[in-house]
Amino acid sequence: MRPLLARRDTLSDRGQQEAALQSPERDPSPNGTMLELRELRYFTVLCEELHFGRAAERLHISQSPLSQAIAQLERKLGTRLLDRSSRHVQLTPAGAVLQHHARRLLRDADDAIGATRRAGAGELGTLRIAVGPVPRDAVLPGLRHALDKRVPGLHIELVFLAGDEIVHAVLRGAADVGLMLCAPQNNGVGAKLLRRDQPVAVMRAAHPLAARGSLTVADLAQHTLVLTPRTVSKGAHDVVLGMFHGHRPAATRVTDGYSGASWDAMHADGFTVVAASAPVSGDFVRVPISDGNAEFTMSLVWNSETPPRILPALLEAADAAVAENGWQSVRHE
Repeated sequence: MRPLLARRDTLSDRGQQEAALQSPERDPSPNGTMLELRELRYFTVLCEELHFGRAAERLHISQSPLSQAIAQLERKLGTRLLDRSSRHVQLTPAGAVLQHHARRLLRDADDAIGATRRAGAGELGTLRIAVGPVPRDAVLPGLRHALDKRVPGLHIELVFLAGDEIVHAVLRGAADVGLMLCAPQNNGVGAKLLRRDQPVAVMRAAHPLAARGSLTVADLAQHTLVLTPRTVSKGAHDVVLGMFHGHRPAATRVTDGYSGASWDAMHADGFTVVAASAPVSGDFVRVPISDGNAEFTMSLVWNSETPPRILPALLEAADAAVAENGWQSVRHE
């Protein structure tokens, strides 16, 4: 939870925030070298600008302390991070590696600051919800309607993510709660089931099976199953594979749903399996599966160690939304 206060997202503000986080003010590396968030901030801005003058201007400092900070960082790490000349600044291979990790560390620091502020705020603030593409359409509107009745002064901020990224966002404090498909069993995650959906097959309109009123798993197994990687969503991936335990598909293509490879596979003889309420492009049709013997679940998730203070009201709104819409009992066929 975060109070309704305008936030100045300036580099000077971040410097003050980082100072508050730094005691011990430094992050020890495995070899005992102490790195400061301020140094990493300076370094990442310089990497973006590749010009000491422009970077110093963004940081609201002069070039001298910037140069000193970078030189100190290089001494600590024992390697050159930048190649400098009178005309340009260029990253070394070691500098490129540090840039990648520095961005992640600074992002985590910003997330920690935001999570701490939201944890200390009351109900009348901002609730940040991380939401996936299926729950966004299937449960979010109904939940917001129920929540608006109970906490009318609450501001909702949405973060659109996919699959297990939602759990990661909740655990690291980048979101207060999440709405996701097939939530994992995780000791650090609290979850409330909101909706159950029957699986349906999705295929192009010209597919040999597209005109049928319903299909069996055996019918589908004669064609190529197009499957989202397990690294994206373990739960949804396992639900689909479990359906075909007794009928192995003719072929399985594991690929990102937004990739060219997925498009090619779906326009050959491929099909995929999704929740009945999932959005489907007009180029494709959905066909019920009569013996799918599986279900996709949609749940509200939160960090069980640091739950948002508004959680009781949120759970009450969730119960009301489930009851009003019959989500846990309906089957969309």
